[in-house]
Amino acid sequence: MRSIGTIIGTAALVAGGLGFVLTPAHASSGQLTVKDGTTGRTTTYNDPAPGCYRPRFNTVINRTDRPVTVFTDENCRLGARVIQPGTDVVEVGQRLSVAIG
Repeated sequence: MRSIGTIIGTAALVAGGLGFVLTPAHASSGQLTVKDGTTGRTTTYNDPAPGCYRPRFNTVINRTDRPVTVFTDENCRLGARVIQPGTDVVEVGQRLSVAIG
């Protein structure tokens, strides 16, 4: 038979492990800027969290600490191209979404 201390200790380890699993990924540090040359619209994300963003753009400035991937569709799936961190202006053609990992 297990002691109460062993059961409590095991429960604490399991709870701690679950907390680690449920913790969301950390945001990137820096700025990601996308520009649409057709409309002139510029969107800047400061310390962007991981996810799929859906601005329309054709130019990327990735001044974050992580690579970003640009896509030709709105759901971060088709026509992928990776833009490395610390990159200045990159012409990427017409894009509809960008994923930050």
